[in-house]
Amino acid sequence: MSRIITDRITPILLLIAAMITACGDGVSYLDPDYPDLIPKKYAVGIVNLEGRLQQNLTMSPDGVEHLFTITDSAIWRYESMLRVRRLRNEILVDTPQFVTDFEYENEWFIGEPMISPDNQSLYFVADYPPDLWHSQRTADGDWAAPTKMTEVSTEKDDWYVTFARNQNLYFTNGTVFKASLEEGEYSSKVKLDSPFNSKDTRDPCISPNEDYMIFAATDSLTANQSDLFISFVDADGNWTAAQNLGNIINTEYLEFAPYISPDERFLFFSRREKWQNAAFSNIYWVDLKVVEKFRSPVK
Repeated sequence: MSRIITDRITPILLLIAAMITACGDGVSYLDPDYPDLIPKKYAVGIVNLEGRLQQNLTMSPDGVEHLFTITDSAIWRYESMLRVRRLRNEILVDTPQFVTDFEYENEWFIGEPMISPDNQSLYFVADYPPDLWHSQRTADGDWAAPTKMTEVSTEKDDWYVTFARNQNLYFTNGTVFKASLEEGEYSSKVKLDSPFNSKDTRDPCISPNEDYMIFAATDSLTANQSDLFISFVDADGNWTAAQNLGNIINTEYLEFAPYISPDERFLFFSRREKWQNAAFSNIYWVDLKVVEKFRSPVK
């Protein structure tokens, strides 16, 4: 049975979370204090805990289920995945059973969960070097034992699945690839034809309509630098030159793992001090309107 760790959440926070009303198209958030154009930590005391390194947030379309990665940066490892669920008037935090039972071929490493738009599939990376894995929603609402996506995974390290509304799947191995459903399966992929694919492009986050992508860029994973950038699809169907999201989002620390909320109202991302031996790694959210000033008028 998965381990319940709700004792780490204060009763006051439980009460607040239970009283949160749905936002937008029925998305329930774990934090009633919605952000404006200045990023803030998300669900402090529930998702963000002091002294724990957390990152890579995803949620079900209704927001009832959240998953994220916890890390051990001292040995550069995705340590596990945690799940936060709202069940009646309780907030339950546990480790999904498939994570506990996962059998590693090479090295203990698991994280970067991403729930599909239809809420029926969960994708993540695991083992090291990492490959893409897929778990199907079960009849009782849990997640089945996962399978490796051998048809899509590359020979390099694969990272960070993201979805468009039409279920097109994107991921990166430093180069961003796109895969489309073919008879219910992702069986092939194509390299995204874009200027930003000429560099080391990480953590792609495609917009629901595939009209822009937010991603992390750094010239080297050994360099203590990672910012969030954005590229749009222009009127001719081409990707524009990437723009840095600026100092409201990006700081002297590392920004990465962008995620657009199911109702397209908020941008979530992670921020940490440095890649290894980091003192903190937290999940932030900000009003998605923050990206609009980077959009060029359609000619």
